[in-house]
Amino acid sequence: MKVPMQWIRQYTDIPVSDEAFQDQMIMHGTGVEGLENQNDAVEHVVVGKILTVKEHENSDHLHVLTVDVGEEEPIQIVCGAPNVAEGALVPVAKVGAVLPGGVKIKKGKLRGVESCGMCCSGPEIGVPACLYPSVGDEGLLIFNEEYAPGTDVRPILGIDDTIVDFEILANRPDCLSVWGVAREAAATLRTAFKQPDIQVQTVPGKMEDYVHIQVQDNELCTRYCARIIKNVKIGPSPMWMRKALHAAGVRPINNIVDITNYVMLETGHPMHAFDLAKVKDGQIIVRRAFEGEKIVTLDGKERDLMPDMLMIADRTNATGIAGVMGGEESEITDETETVLFEIAAFDRTNIRLTTRALGLRTESSGRFERGVCAATCREAADRACQLVNMLGAGEVIDDVYDCYPNPKKPQTVEASAARINARIGMQIPAEEMADILKALHMQVTLSGDALSVVAPDYREDIENEADLSEEVLRMYGYEHITSTLLRGATAPGTRNEHMQLSDRVGRILAAKGLYEIRNFSFVSPKWVEKLGLDEHDARLKQLAIINPLGEDTSVMRTTLVPGMLNTIALNQNRNNAAAMLYEIAPVFDVSERKAGEQPHEKPMMCMGAYGEAVDFYTVRDIVVDLLAEFGVTVDVVPGAEPYHHPGRAAKLMAGDVCIASVAEVHPEVMAAFEMTRRTLIAEVDMEQLCKLHEKMGHVRSLPKFPAVTRDIALVMDDKQTVGSVMTCITKAGGSILENVEMFDIYRGTQLEAGKKSVAFSLAFRNPERTLSDDDVNPVMQKILKACEEDCGAALRL
Repeated sequence: MKVPMQWIRQYTDIPVSDEAFQDQMIMHGTGVEGLENQNDAVEHVVVGKILTVKEHENSDHLHVLTVDVGEEEPIQIVCGAPNVAEGALVPVAKVGAVLPGGVKIKKGKLRGVESCGMCCSGPEIGVPACLYPSVGDEGLLIFNEEYAPGTDVRPILGIDDTIVDFEILANRPDCLSVWGVAREAAATLRTAFKQPDIQVQTVPGKMEDYVHIQVQDNELCTRYCARIIKNVKIGPSPMWMRKALHAAGVRPINNIVDITNYVMLETGHPMHAFDLAKVKDGQIIVRRAFEGEKIVTLDGKERDLMPDMLMIADRTNATGIAGVMGGEESEITDETETVLFEIAAFDRTNIRLTTRALGLRTESSGRFERGVCAATCREAADRACQLVNMLGAGEVIDDVYDCYPNPKKPQTVEASAARINARIGMQIPAEEMADILKALHMQVTLSGDALSVVAPDYREDIENEADLSEEVLRMYGYEHITSTLLRGATAPGTRNEHMQLSDRVGRILAAKGLYEIRNFSFVSPKWVEKLGLDEHDARLKQLAIINPLGEDTSVMRTTLVPGMLNTIALNQNRNNAAAMLYEIAPVFDVSERKAGEQPHEKPMMCMGAYGEAVDFYTVRDIVVDLLAEFGVTVDVVPGAEPYHHPGRAAKLMAGDVCIASVAEVHPEVMAAFEMTRRTLIAEVDMEQLCKLHEKMGHVRSLPKFPAVTRDIALVMDDKQTVGSVMTCITKAGGSILENVEMFDIYRGTQLEAGKKSVAFSLAFRNPERTLSDDDVNPVMQKILKACEEDCGAALRL
């Protein structure tokens, strides 16, 4: 919030420099983002009186002027403005002057004629037409009043102040005003706050003769004040008001609108002015919006309203969104004759939800969102009427509408000086605490150690002893806090069993050449729909986020697969030839969630891979090896998810539990995710792995005797799974069969249709002696017989 120092000085003395003021305000809890000294932007620009005007001999639009700038001799200036005239008073930038943007004026020649300065327009010295009337860029700024040549233009044009940019926190809405900041400054600098004496000159009149007001919702509108101004005279505001508004970042418009903005900045109470001639049937109703109702706001946009939004309406239509923005129908124009000033207190939560739903945030709504004090509405209304008197902008009728059915009682807090000292870690006498709180305009009764404090109406943030502790500490000074060493024992953090297992899985996969990825936990519901899941699949039942950033991040993920496929697609579309990726993260299962409960976070691992050297068996072996590292032995059986290729998928079973799946991605799913190359995907249930894994692996000594290896090729039906054949070989091989590996699959013209040849490498070893052919041959025969009988697989000749 920007506030000019001269405005603050109207209400309290500031006996220190601007920089010292900034430092002290910060150290006492009022944030200051910076200072802007307007004097630095414009230097050595004075009032000049044009004495003579001659046409430039070498130009059809330039003029040669002699200008009195308060020095011994007039100076010569070449100027191209069309509105130059003898006797006019204009701003003159002398040689060496500085203009906004760092522009420096030098002596020079224009088409052969010497020019010793520059006559300025309003924009050239940072003065818009709303601050001081001028023709803007089309000509010189001409002063309407009489000033002596050589007078500094900065005080005349209202650009001679220092502007303080305050950072007001959400818990101090009272400081979103000049009065609030001035109170803080007075308490900080130990000066007096000069509360303005508000007196309103009125004329007889009855409110019902002009308007009928009805507040239908006292829950959302805790107080509603209104005052009538008749015989309104619309015109420009005086310079002092335009200067204050401009410095605070508000564009002056006309006297009535400027009064509402001035009071909002000064008191913290947003105001709205209604042209009563435009209020249908002379009725103002404060109500909630109707279903399907619309309004065109002052920015010219039509907005759809919802029933929980508070409206200011006439008998038939909404004319304004309460606390946010008025409607076009009742705005102030040059023809306005009778005005109603509205000052109200609206529910902060409702205003915040309304602005968020409409995507509309204004200066007023920002204040209402933080909280506006209902108790001081009447004071702000009277201040606005006082300004009407001062500006001669109309006549104030003496009747007032003030609906305040449930006045808030003053907040009283009982506290102990000893407890406050214990909380802040200091020893401040109770008497000094009382003085500090009194300086903050609180009523304090001190009895021994006990403090009874009544907070002023505008300090709605004071609720308990902790709040008083904060006030005492910040005003006493944070610099008085003594430095102490950190006390207390610290305990090192530990990782639970699931975390340790995830870490180990990550290390194993990284050792096998995979790269870890991390995706957001919130996804688009459309991503899961692309997987082609059955309509009853629990993974389609997703937890919606109440306030999502967008549709792409609107639900919590129930599977890691869409995120993996999106990442794979991104790599493929960026022409990465190969990738092997994995992600370990929770998914959010709400299938058995009851109302009010948190979703079950189930840890999962998802792996995705593609490339010339990657096939189904590559991924399957990685997963099988991973599970074996944890002592989990699995059977590879047929089985596919809807997003798996039906003929290239398998489930890994640990007994009756499906602990993992491996498959090639279904072509239709690949197309949905815009994938360009065949991709393998695997999923591991980390929750089941944590339950099944052996805490300690078996320890074996290194073998003393060599292994005997045999390779066989078996012909079998194309539908026969390789995993079941390997299981059959393992069982028939007995104790001396150490390892079985599949190393080749052949389909071709040398085999019958519907057949395939699968080659296996078998390793035999006896820990007690070296095996001979006589030991191995009978086992091989047993293996071949079992494969033929159980799997229909015969030795390829």
